[in-house]
Parts: sequence; structure tokens; C-alpha cells
Amino acid sequence: MNTTALRKHGIWRLVLALCALVFALQMLAAATHKHDLADKIDDCVACQMSSHFPADLPATPPALLAVFLAVAYLLARLPSAPAFVASPRYLIPPRQAPPRITA
Repeated sequence: MNTTALRKHGIWRLVLALCALVFALQMLAAATHKHDLADKIDDCVACQMSSHFPADLPATPPALLAVFLAVAYLLARLPSAPAFVASPRYLIPPRQAPPRITA
């Protein structure tokens, strides 16, 4: 790999990290209250989000959610089994020549 490809790859990784950071900051900003918690204001995004959750679902303890996310992360980091890739020579049909003309 030449240095240009590495720079492009590094820049691409930086852009993706920046997008993820901006998305996380937007989610954090959307979930914050800027008013008294007793008031329900129609313009507050956090109040709108919390009013749409069904009330009959049991609350999940944060520790259980953290354990689930940690296990999911570790399972995603495990190496996967090598995939079988067919050689291209099996995908190309055998050569066929026209019949030989004898005179």
C-alpha cells in the first residue's frame, strides 16, 4: 500500500469518527432538559421522547444493560471463521474451439 492510500484511509477513519462524535453530541443535547422537570413543554425534545415510551415495559437496570453491551462488544471482536472463496478458475467455463477443418 502506498502512502496516498494510507492517508486516504486515515482521513476516512477520521471523518467517520467525527461523524460519530457529532451524532453522540446531538443525542446528548436532545435528551437534556432546559426547563423545570414538573413542566411539560411541547418544544422540549426530551419531553417529547419520554412521552412516547410505553408505560407497561419494565425498567431495565443500567448494570444489566452495561453487561449486555460489554458481552455484545466482546462477541463482535472475536475473529470470525474463514470464509470459503471459490477460485475464479472454477467460475470460467472450459475453452471451446471451433471444429477442426481437414482438407
